[in-house]
Amino acid sequence: MRGYGFLVDSKSARICEAYASGKGIPIDDAMRLFFGSATYRVLKDAETGVCLEVYEFVYDMFLEEMGEVL
Repeated sequence: MRGYGFLVDSKSARICEAYASGKGIPIDDAMRLFFGSATYRVLKDAETGVCLEVYEFVYDMFLEEMGEVL
């Protein structure tokens, strides 16, 4: 899929920034958590199509995985 890497990278960056900001933690810690998550594994798997979802959907997936469902 053309542009797939860009979609994954841009969504990952937004999620890490939002999580760090919301939790008051360093961006490095947020990145470590996100890149080690099942949400990230699904996001980067082109066959799942999750990279085509809006950022908010993927962020909510990550929050749910972290046990922080709103």
